[in-house]
This record gives sequence, structure tokens and C-alpha cells, in this order.
Amino acid sequence: MTIRTLVESLEHHPPPVLRAIAASHGLDVSGVARHDLPRVLADYLLRPPVVARALEHLTDEERALLERLVAAGGAFPAHRVRREYGDVREFGVGRLERERPWEAPISPAERLWYRGLIHSGFGRVGRFRGRVFYIPSDLLPLLPPAERPDEAFSVEIVSPPAHVRSAVPDGPVEAAFAVLSEVQRHPPRLGGEELCPPELVSRVNARVPPFHPEISQAHERRRVELMIHLVRHLELIVPERGRLRLATANARRWLRAPRVRRLLSLQRAWAADARWNDLHHVPGLIVEPTGWHNDPVGTRQRVLGWLGEVPPGEWVSLHDFVAAVKRVDPDFQRPNGDYDSWFIRDARTGAFLRGWESWDAVEGALLRYLIAGPLHWLGVVDVGHDATEAPPTAFRITPWGARLLGRDVELPPAPPRAPMTIAPDGTVTVPPGADDWERLHLERLAVPLAPPTHYRLDRERIVNVLVAGSDPERVMRFLRRAADGRLPPQVEARLRSWMADFGRVTLRRLVVLEVDEPAVLEAMRRDPAVRRWLGRSLDERTVVVRAERLQALVTALRRAGYLPRVVDGEDV
Repeated sequence: MTIRTLVESLEHHPPPVLRAIAASHGLDVSGVARHDLPRVLADYLLRPPVVARALEHLTDEERALLERLVAAGGAFPAHRVRREYGDVREFGVGRLERERPWEAPISPAERLWYRGLIHSGFGRVGRFRGRVFYIPSDLLPLLPPAERPDEAFSVEIVSPPAHVRSAVPDGPVEAAFAVLSEVQRHPPRLGGEELCPPELVSRVNARVPPFHPEISQAHERRRVELMIHLVRHLELIVPERGRLRLATANARRWLRAPRVRRLLSLQRAWAADARWNDLHHVPGLIVEPTGWHNDPVGTRQRVLGWLGEVPPGEWVSLHDFVAAVKRVDPDFQRPNGDYDSWFIRDARTGAFLRGWESWDAVEGALLRYLIAGPLHWLGVVDVGHDATEAPPTAFRITPWGARLLGRDVELPPAPPRAPMTIAPDGTVTVPPGADDWERLHLERLAVPLAPPTHYRLDRERIVNVLVAGSDPERVMRFLRRAADGRLPPQVEARLRSWMADFGRVTLRRLVVLEVDEPAVLEAMRRDPAVRRWLGRSLDERTVVVRAERLQALVTALRRAGYLPRVVDGEDV
């Protein structure tokens, strides 16, 4: 912000305040005209001996506030000054003269105010825009430089915890793969503004291994919901005609990228996703949607920025991290410092959590959730506990997390490309380095086993693929290609026996055109523009039409002067 000079600042004060400032410095202004007061007072206060004498009489709290403003470049958000150093009361001119607040200031901030050393106005400090307290621009150079070591972001390095839950870098990639597979096989219906269909959440949750055995099922569902949301954010699955469906081209590109790149894409998707609101998922909090809103992306960027200050690979105290953020950047999710208009309740007591005194219950809880939840799930941090089922007490940045935070780290090399292997009993093994796009197709033909890199070819799934429009030779070609040409004869024979009856009965999707009189159908047959879209007659008033020709037939009929009615789902 552009900081005013001292005379400009003084011009905004009424005469009683100006006289009080002069009196606090022993300056007699009784003979000075009202319009000259700001200039005379500024000339006096900007004298180095006067400044030095004023500094000598400051209390420790007043000096601390002045140093805070100096260290911040001269300006600081007013709500933070009030929170830490007390308020400056606002009075009209009449009340000022009656109550004379400068004679009994209620806070260090108010004492500095009536000494003319700090002033207020509207401006911008970092992300904050609003009322600030500031030191005038020509007074600031006369004050001693200040360093605030307690304002530096610092966390305590601790010993490795007794119980460690290591991040699983492949976990998010495997969860995303499971989402793609389930959507491919069972496209779920979408309801309204629903982002994560419950049926999809349940199916993915049932097949993704628990992140840790002792984690609650509710915790696991939150992880699965986040993974589904990120897969949607990356447009690997998209809404289509009321269902979620695979975006084939995007999914192919993503599945064929190196796994470390896929993990980074999921991490970055979370960091940039404005529709996923972490605050709404913090256990123990109930967020009431009453018109207010927060900025989840801005909050994540602030938290990732502070995580960038944590040494990678070192265990740090989670309590210290939360305390450091509270000390240095307490308004990381509320840049305007508003702690009263957000409606958030304690899930246990139902009480509203408002005001600065609720910071630990809201902001602190959010920070702890982000560390133990999304950042852990996405491979950014390992977490440590004093006991198996106790809340986390420490964390460390993983190499994959360090890379997200912009550090130059060396990650394990990707395994070389390798084909699947198919055993004579129909068991399929997917080694590290296999093509996950081919593995996605394999899931249509085989049932996953434990561990998830093993499958068993399944008759029902293969028949379903054939019914959906594939053919036996195409299935065989895929399996040979995926196995680098090594398809055991026993498996091929078994597959051919499963598919032997395919095609003996054929079902086609057709549309029936029906007219009210035979003469109408005869007239249509005589019109070349209409006749080309018609199929064989069922009787003198009905004819079949291939489903893909329906729209073209409707257009031709309308051009010929007919007004066809298209009816869906009517019984015949």
C-alpha cells in the first residue's frame, strides 16, 4: 500500500487528538491556528531527537508493536494489531473532548496512537485488503530497524515417532485406476449436483485396499470421494446423458504416462480444484451454508507454501507446525480476518465456533486434517503417532511431496516396460511396468485377485464384453498382444469353449415407423428422399428403421411435409 506521510496522516485527526499528541511530547500548540496544527506537529515529531526521546518512554508492549510494524514494512492489518495489542477506540469530536481517552489509554496500540507514532487507513498488505495500522512513510526511516525472530516460520525437528504411517505413492494412482475401471464397467447415474455418486464410492471403496488397517471406514470413504473427484477434475471421466463415463482419449493418455507423473497430476489437481472444499470434510466440524464462502484453493496454496519451509525427510512436530502457522499466518484461510460471519458448528456439542478464540477448533483442525488426510493420501507426507490409534503427532515431507513443493529431488526410476503373463490356469499377472491402459481392458475380461496385480480370466465378464459388441477374435488378439504373444494353448481352448455359442442368436436395436393408413406408407415408399432411410415392412402400416438412421429419417419426413411423432419406451 502507499503509506501516507506524517502531515497527511495528522490531517485526518480532529483538533482534540492533535492537541493530545502535542501534549504527549511536551509541545505547546496553544497559539497555533487550527489549520496549521498538522504541519507544525509533523515538523516537530520528525526531529530525530524528539523521536529518540519518544522511543525511550515506550513500554515493552508498545515497543513490540512498533517493531512489528517496522518489520512488516510499516503497515499491518488492523484486526491483527487489535487482537495482539489491543484496540483503539473511535470517538466523535464531542465525546473525545468529554472523555479525553488519551489520559487513560486502554491498550499499547491506543497509547502509540495518541503519541502520533501509528495511524490507520485502508490499504492492502499481502492478501489482506482493509483497515491497517501504519507508521507514516517519513517517520519510518527515523525508527531503528527491527527483526522479529518470533515471526520467522520455524518448526521443531523431532525424533522418529513410535508408529509411522508411510505414504503409499502408488496408492492414489491405484485408487484412480479403480475409479476408471468401475466407471468403465458400470457407468453410474448422476443425481443433480452430485459430484461423487454413492454407488461408485461404495464399489471403489470395496476394492481399494485400506490405506491403513486401523483407519475408520468413514475416513476411507472420504479418501475415495476425493480420488473420484480428482479423476473428474482431470476429465478422465465425464458426465454424459445422466451418467459418468470414461473419457477414452484422456484416460488412455493418462494411463500410459509414467506413474510418478500421474501421481503429480493428482497432487496438482487437488491443489488447484476449487470445487473440492477441504473445510467441509474436516471431521468434527459441521459447515452451515448460509451465504458465506471460503477459498479452498487459496488456503491450500498458503499451506503448501508453509510446508515448503519444512526440511524434506525430517520429522517435525505437527503441534509446532500448527503453532507456527498461527503465529506467522493466522489468517491463512480468512485474509480479511473475519472470524464472526462463518457459520461452523462443533459436531459433538452443536455449538457455533465463532471468533478468534475458535481458531484452534477450526483453523487448527483444518491444518491437522490436511496433513493426516489429503496430503498423506496423495503421498506428500508420512505421518507419525505415539500410539497405533492415537491422533498424529508428527509428519515428514516425502520425496514425492518435495517434488510437488518445487524441490529438486531424485525419485526412484520407473520400472522398464513389461508384458503381462498368462498362466495355463487362466491366472494373469500384471508386473511393474505393464501398460495400465491394457490392464484397464483386462479388467473387463478378468476378476481382480489379491494382490491387485493378479487376475483370473472370467467367463461371465468375457461374455458381457461380447454382448456389448466385441467379438471372439478381438478378445484373443488383445490377450496375445498384452502377453507379448504368449497365450497358453490351454487358455485359448478354454476361451473358445466359453465363446462357442456366441452369435447363434442376434439382437438388433431397431426403430419401428408406424402410419395410420397403408396409403401413407406407400407414398413414403415412392419418395426417394424418404425411401432410402426405410427398412423392411412388418405389415402394411409398419416398417423397421435402423436406430442410427432415426434422425436422418425425421429430417427427410419433415422436408417431405410429414410431422412425425417420436415416442420413447412405449409398449408394443
